[in-house]
Amino acid sequence: MVVRFGIIGLGAIASRFAKVLVNTKGVELNSVASSSRERAEAFKEKFGSKKAYNSYIDLIKDEEVDVIYIALTHNFHFDMVKLCLENNKPVICEKPMVTNKKDAEELCKLSKEKKVLLMEAMWSRCIPTTRMAKKWVDEGKIGEVKLVSASFAFNFPFDAENRLYNPKLAGGSLYDAGVYPIEFTTGILGEKPDTVNSLATMSKSGVDDFVVMNMKFRSGALATLSCGFTAETNRDAHIYGSNGHIVVYDFLGPKRCERYDRQNNLVEVFEEEFQDGFIYQIEHFVSLYKEDKLESDIVPLKDTIDCAEIFDKVLLQCGAQKY
Repeated sequence: MVVRFGIIGLGAIASRFAKVLVNTKGVELNSVASSSRERAEAFKEKFGSKKAYNSYIDLIKDEEVDVIYIALTHNFHFDMVKLCLENNKPVICEKPMVTNKKDAEELCKLSKEKKVLLMEAMWSRCIPTTRMAKKWVDEGKIGEVKLVSASFAFNFPFDAENRLYNPKLAGGSLYDAGVYPIEFTTGILGEKPDTVNSLATMSKSGVDDFVVMNMKFRSGALATLSCGFTAETNRDAHIYGSNGHIVVYDFLGPKRCERYDRQNNLVEVFEEEFQDGFIYQIEHFVSLYKEDKLESDIVPLKDTIDCAEIFDKVLLQCGAQKY
């Protein structure tokens, strides 16, 4: 069984996805769609898609497309995911799937009502190294988790026209970068925070350009997370427990994690090399589709809702623009 993909939105992230997709067994790139006919045709030629559309609904209604990957800017995610679900098309949507809790709950409810597969493309959760770190935590190898520390920030000069700084395109570091440390943490802990306290700085366009978040969880764990566009931060995540700690190196696309005992002795290492971590989320999503699942066990819809709720709280506290 070959699973036929359609891609909606043909920017940089879609190019990366397509490059991995066309080299993955058991799938094909069937159709691509952009608001620009020229861009759609160029993308089709570059990646060997069978069809190119300049109409999103035409791709969605194409009976030769089994599943759809949405790679539009954040502001279009809700409407496009909803349109796919209403037309019974399984969806993997770029993160963050939505920018607020209300929209997340509506899409997840619709997915269940229509019995159509829906997954947020949180690719880093699907990587074996991340899954091993979670396994160590779940097995109690570092005792009770006391603190998770993670940051994803990069230096991107202010540009009012760039989507990262454009409030009309749901710009801001929280949506674009903050989703990574947030969903890393909720994935590792298996719960959402009871308390979220945050501080942020704002760009000239009114969107947040750096955010620091402190969280407390019902289990007793704490988290200190950050994201931003104005400085480069170290991307190694740390999980500290009562009986040791774990380091996940470059947690966005980790290839190595290490476990230390309470005396700080290295006791276990996991390594797995890969060319592009997108391969794991594609394979996972395809397996869900083939098994007639409605959601992922690695990126469950509850976590998508929880992340959107955190967005709401942080932006309210910081006075940043909400999309």
